[in-house]
Amino acid sequence: MKVIAFISQKGGVGKSTLARLLSVEATKKKIKTLLADCDHQQKTSWEWAQWRKENKILPAITSQVFNSVREIWPLFKQYGLIIIDAPARTSQATQEIAQHANLLVQPVGASRDDLLPALREFNALKASGVSNQKLCFVLNHLATPAEVLATQEYLTESNYPFIPIYLYERASYRQAQNEGKSITEVSYPSLKKQAQKLIDELLKRIEI
Repeated sequence: MKVIAFISQKGGVGKSTLARLLSVEATKKKIKTLLADCDHQQKTSWEWAQWRKENKILPAITSQVFNSVREIWPLFKQYGLIIIDAPARTSQATQEIAQHANLLVQPVGASRDDLLPALREFNALKASGVSNQKLCFVLNHLATPAEVLATQEYLTESNYPFIPIYLYERASYRQAQNEGKSITEVSYPSLKKQAQKLIDELLKRIEI
């Protein structure tokens, strides 16, 4: 059983987008997967999964809302993969998730407002004893190749791992999710291929 958690200090960086993406692709691979929505106030990933079922989009995604991350751990033996969509804020729950997760993924954009809080989050986890090998950035919402290069260079200097595959800001990705789909279920082959490459890299990192 593997646990991969998507975390962030702020909303809007793509945490739920990536959690949904992974849940769809892992389910397609016949991995018994749970999408654990730990933001019980917003419930965006859970509501997306319900919208997907109502529209009969396959594969159906198993999702559940948790008031506390502690409610997740007794379910370990029931699933091959648990995907945690963590609350968009730093909390004690993040530290607890870090103890159980095989990989902690933090989406990040190119702006200083995204990068600095993201680095503080990983610095805090590292200071608490979490290994660098458990931490990983994913570059998201990028606009140009120049932004990609500058952000990759910045993260290289931080000494934290990041996925070499990145995602551009695209309206088609938003529209797909509005329809209950993941971003690998967009109409455009090039966008679908990029998202698929990203998820393949994440699955490789947790040895699935």
